[in-house]
Amino acid sequence: MPVILVPLLLSFDQILKLWALENLSPVPQPLLGDLLYLTLVKNTGAGFGLFAGKAFLLGWLSLGVGTLLLYLLAQRRYPLWQTLALSLIAAGALGNGIDRLGRGWVVDYLDLGTSIPLIATFPVFNLADVCVTAGAALLLLAPRKRRRF
Repeated sequence: MPVILVPLLLSFDQILKLWALENLSPVPQPLLGDLLYLTLVKNTGAGFGLFAGKAFLLGWLSLGVGTLLLYLLAQRRYPLWQTLALSLIAAGALGNGIDRLGRGWVVDYLDLGTSIPLIATFPVFNLADVCVTAGAALLLLAPRKRRRF
């Protein structure tokens, strides 16, 4: 599965970012009513304004994490859910790493436009961020083997 999933997600992520650069502006455009907007943001750091201006360092870190996960996926078999989770994280890390090292910033374009507290100030994000978050959630929520003593 990672042989197909990672390059597929990575390609789709980069295509969407190129589309966003060509078609979006910093002015929010509604996509799903007041729930989701398309807004072009050039993010020089990480989410929530962390590490602003550290794109080069974050880029190498992202590429390192993505490459390490690809290596681990190639070395042994994992259960399907774990393979999916690690593939999602690898694709997201590589997608944002390519942006950081290639452009010096990450292209973000998905904007939650709701007035619900906590979500109203959520940062603008992209498909790579969704992949990392979904992969991490899968790892955290997946069933664990119980150890017998």
